[in-house]
Amino acid sequence: MKKINFIGRYAAFFLIVTLFGGIVSSCTEKDSDIVKPKTITDVILENSEFSTLREIILANDLSDGLRTENITLFAPNNAAFVNSSITSAQINAMPKDSIRAFVYKHILNQNLSYESLKVQKYPTILKGDSITVTQTKDSPFLINKRAFVITKNVNADNGTIQVIDHTLKIFK
Repeated sequence: MKKINFIGRYAAFFLIVTLFGGIVSSCTEKDSDIVKPKTITDVILENSEFSTLREIILANDLSDGLRTENITLFAPNNAAFVNSSITSAQINAMPKDSIRAFVYKHILNQNLSYESLKVQKYPTILKGDSITVTQTKDSPFLINKRAFVITKNVNADNGTIQVIDHTLKIFK
């Protein structure tokens, strides 16, 4: 009879230790379990629709400019570069300051949804530069007399992306 109590106590002890160990190990967070915020840079880098813009950003170390808080990016998709007759190779062959100006020309200093846009000038993150929003009979907004917003309000944790059909800067 003593032998049976002895085995039962060890079995109970073993079950309690195993249960406690399972609880402790399941409560620890792993890096893969944590949901990280998606910045505008993350959206651009992960979306194949922006492969040309991604190539320009990565080749010129410009991703930090898209990680700042409260910005609006008028992001040209791949078709916008084709519509504007611009390739990433053309842009990457330019001086670094010109490349930075090209990318930053598409970034507003404030987070604006499509619905909050008005006909006016908005400052970009380039000092002294702006984006002009006008109206046309075909669309409520024309950006810099050149581009229409084709996908509205792509939200990120640090701002909003408005996808446009042409680049905002022209190269000759």
